Amino acid sequence: MIRDHRTYFFFSIAIIGIIALVLLLLFVPDMSTTIINTVPEYPPEIADMNPENDRIISSVTVSRENVRNIISALNRPEEYFEETQSVLSHKNGDAVFSRQKWVKGALSRVDIMSASRESVSIHYIYNNTHVFIWKPHERTYYKTSRGSFSADDAQMMMSYEDIISANDEDIISAQLTMYDGVPCIYTEVKNSTTGYTERYWVSHSTGLLIYGQTLDDKGDLIYTITSTQTDISPQDSEIFRLPDGSFPEQ
Repeated sequence: MIRDHRTYFFFSIAIIGIIALVLLLLFVPDMSTTIINTVPEYPPEIADMNPENDRIISSVTVSRENVRNIISALNRPEEYFEETQSVLSHKNGDAVFSRQKWVKGALSRVDIMSASRESVSIHYIYNNTHVFIWKPHERTYYKTSRGSFSADDAQMMMSYEDIISANDEDIISAQLTMYDGVPCIYTEVKNSTTGYTERYWVSHSTGLLIYGQTLDDKGDLIYTITSTQTDISPQDSEIFRLPDGSFPEQ
């Protein structure tokens, strides 16, 4: 009799466990993907830290027809520091890239971090006409014309400028939204060259990109960029000193 009761007890526990597992699979969201399919509107009563950008955005309804002009009109800090992390997804896994970027007027410095993010692998400084390149501990640098490339283009980074330069017919949708608690302008763009879908979250306050996604023509997520740190205070001029002790002309 004791054995029968024990058998019934363990059998009941097993059944309950199976039921719990089924419910878990049915109702717990799938966290294996980070594709954002729903973009919520953000509450209109939220006031931002940038009154001028508040005025620009509150005076219109953001739409695919006007988002390029709105993004272009936003005030952005003339000096800032930003750290970003990019993830490139492919069939063999994910490749993670980190960079630090300083902007002061016409000058931009970009440091590409090592895979461990513990050291810098290469330095770039851009002015209006040239780019200066050197590796850590080097006393000389390579100087070449930057052409039409920006500090973001050279590292193939998504930026708010991609929205401004997009063709009107390539803009799929645009709206105000929230990302990680930050009021943003969301824009979805169809890249006419690659056929990929690009999604941008531009901070209402700074006018800078804080998150971006690229989906391939099958709808699979292949690239993300996240702004992990932003500082809009004045930046030290010493950051833009070249390895020979000189400064690039602005």
